[in-house]
Amino acid sequence: MSDELEAFLGAAVIGFTGYVMWRRNMRAASLMEGTATSRVATAAKGYVELFGIAREAGEAPVSDPVQHQGCLWFKVVTERYNGKSWEVVHRESSTAPLALQDDSGSCLIVPGEANIDEEQDPDAIVRDGVSRRYKIWRVAQGDPLYALGFLERRRAAPLEGAIPVGITAGQAEVGLLRVWKRDQAKLLGRFDLDGNGRIDAAEWERARVAARDTVAGHLAREAAGAQVAAAAAPDAEIGYRLRRPDDDRPLIVSSRPEAEVLRRLRRRSWVGLAMFVAGTLYVLYALGRYFA
Repeated sequence: MSDELEAFLGAAVIGFTGYVMWRRNMRAASLMEGTATSRVATAAKGYVELFGIAREAGEAPVSDPVQHQGCLWFKVVTERYNGKSWEVVHRESSTAPLALQDDSGSCLIVPGEANIDEEQDPDAIVRDGVSRRYKIWRVAQGDPLYALGFLERRRAAPLEGAIPVGITAGQAEVGLLRVWKRDQAKLLGRFDLDGNGRIDAAEWERARVAARDTVAGHLAREAAGAQVAAAAAPDAEIGYRLRRPDDDRPLIVSSRPEAEVLRRLRRRSWVGLAMFVAGTLYVLYALGRYFA
């Protein structure tokens, strides 16, 4: 491959990467500026901006695998020096949920859905010799926490138990009666009160009542079990969840102040714009030379 072609392809890649970086960071900055800060318990369902402190969500604290410091969340990026620059060889982050708490309530955040502190400087850089280093980001208990995402109430545990979703109690009752009718001897022994060898209308009504009571008792036991399990869950008192929206808007979480996050987003957007302009100009220059 000629040097001119390599330069052309490199410029095209740089221009495209810069365009994506510019648009993504500019959009995130615009969303942050255009979304007013809300309180967890009084915010309307939808895309909101929250500020509070980080707290555990009922899970045991984690610790980063390099310095072994306890925290609520960590990310470690392992880099290797190839003689010219540092290249990423491994990424690792914790997956245990954490919570954002303000003076009105708490909301659950699942780290895998969020861009947590990815635009920020690491909390620590640990070198392992001259050719390997670890960048560590952490969120600790009580750290200030900024978040931008889709807020919703958490759904209660289902109460239907073993009855499939979409099946009503009436349908379950009919199904149970059909099961009983398959064993006529047992059905007669239970509901043929006059012993005439058949089930009359009054006896069939008793069977229907018994089936209805059986279904209702089953549902009550399942509901009680679900309520006990929900109450025993470590994050049961957290009534809200902040998640990534269904569209392409981001879920941003940071232990840095909003102003710092916004400043870094703008800086990265300008870097991306410079890459886009430089790459595009070189591509146009190379095309002009080729067709000339």
